Amino acid sequence: MKKIFISHASKDASIMQAFIDEILVGALSVKISEIFCTTTDGTKIISGEDWRNSIRDALIASKITFLIITPNYKESEVSLCEMGAAWVSSGVVIPLIVEPINFSTVGIIQQPKQVEKLLDEKSLDRIRDQVQEHLEISPKEIKSDRWTLKKYEFMEKVNKIVEASPFLPPLSREDFDKALNDKLDIQNAMKVLISEKNQQDKMIEKLKMAKDPAEIKAIEKEFKNTDLIDEFGDLSKVVKDKLKSLHPIIRGIAFITYSGKNVSISYKGYEDAIDDAISRDYIGEDLTADWGSTRLMSELYSALSDLSIFVNEISENDPFIDDYYDQYKAPLSTSNLDFWEEVFDSKVYLS
Repeated sequence: MKKIFISHASKDASIMQAFIDEILVGALSVKISEIFCTTTDGTKIISGEDWRNSIRDALIASKITFLIITPNYKESEVSLCEMGAAWVSSGVVIPLIVEPINFSTVGIIQQPKQVEKLLDEKSLDRIRDQVQEHLEISPKEIKSDRWTLKKYEFMEKVNKIVEASPFLPPLSREDFDKALNDKLDIQNAMKVLISEKNQQDKMIEKLKMAKDPAEIKAIEKEFKNTDLIDEFGDLSKVVKDKLKSLHPIIRGIAFITYSGKNVSISYKGYEDAIDDAISRDYIGEDLTADWGSTRLMSELYSALSDLSIFVNEISENDPFIDDYYDQYKAPLSTSNLDFWEEVFDSKVYLS
């Protein structure tokens, strides 16, 4: 009868062999015939048997189930199935973790007090007590000196195994998702770079064949990068959409507050609009924009700031400048009234 079931990843067979040889058989005098393990001689499934039935029967019959949890174990579908089955069996389940698996990364085991460390002296002593109790091994069969010797031999042997083939650190779901997203970002960036390189090569070939300045200018216009003007349009649209919710006189107050210009404004005839804006916390009683009290005004300020940063980062010789003035007459400045009215397509009242 199999009294001990050992669940482990096939890649960890050498660790398992040491556990059986040094601890279970060598130190605790457990008979090899009482141990079920799919990779160790004397404990394997008999050839021709249905391995699923053999594992199930061994799990049901075992008094103790050891789960040797390593990074290899967590990647093994069969091992994880054995783990799930072990928890619903009637026997004692003892998870044994091996670094870099720890109490926080062991995963499915929810109570750290149930987990032992395979390469820890005190954990091994507790394992000895569990085996002795549940297999009813007489204390006379476990000699103290022999147990201590075998325990240290086991730890030394497994440490050498792990040092020779170290485990990779476990990867959390969060880290995996981040790595996957980073990979996708790099792939997308590479596609953009390749596309830009192809366009550049085509432009160079056409420029080589150009005969006069007019033809050169036409070729440059054909291949110009429209990304910046598109980005400018997107940023401007966000501001435009926010301004739609405000009365033109309130837009004027927002313009003066944002630009910081010392401009006088006449409120005569707009008292109702101003009172409404004050009541909604769009502006303060001092008749300046209140950027912090409402979501609308906070988002408007954020959108204006994003657009200002974009404009300020454009160099004087950037092709974007020509693209901008092809579409607009207003100066390229978020502190200019004509810019607000033309680019944001919004009426702004100062009187």
